[in-house]
Amino acid sequence: MKKIIALIALSLGVGFTASAQQKKATAPATVKTQTQLSDAEIAAAAKNDVASLNSVVTLTDSEKSMFNELFTTKYRNFREVSVPNASPDRKEIISQNIESKLRATLSADKMAKLDANPAVLKKITH
Repeated sequence: MKKIIALIALSLGVGFTASAQQKKATAPATVKTQTQLSDAEIAAAAKNDVASLNSVVTLTDSEKSMFNELFTTKYRNFREVSVPNASPDRKEIISQNIESKLRATLSADKMAKLDANPAVLKKITH
């Protein structure tokens, strides 16, 4: 009889201990997601960046088309990293890549004009 009472007490003790260690189910935190840009919006944003760049430095038609493709790629990459599980540093890496491609493509005098306008440089790289 003592063994049965001890067994019941032991099972109740283990039962309470096990239930104390269970986490309460919580609703997942809602993550603010940026609205995904459509392809038309990406094309318009890329053209806007080319126009901003052209307002600072004069671009040829071939440079305009090349930078339009570069900025289109930038916005597509930004769209991919705007998902909730993406690394926060990824956007900064993309911006650094865009800036390095600008520096490699533009001549020194055009790049000096762009460096003199840091607001435009930040706008087209970020």
